[in-house]
Amino acid sequence: MSAAGDRLQDTARKAALALSEVSHGRPFTPGLDVYKVADKVFLIVTDDPDEQIITVSASPSTRGH
Repeated sequence: MSAAGDRLQDTARKAALALSEVSHGRPFTPGLDVYKVADKVFLIVTDDPDEQIITVSASPSTRGH
């Protein structure tokens, strides 16, 4: 477990919950926090102190640049 990992996970959770229309739950296993918007998962955060992992899903922009 690292302090930096704790801060990253905490920051990710707070940022996710600050977004509008976000739902949060643990549908897969008690050790995974899952964050969704419009029924699409965009963030998973582990609760395992030995494996401090966040998984972020994002779609690339479809707008031309």
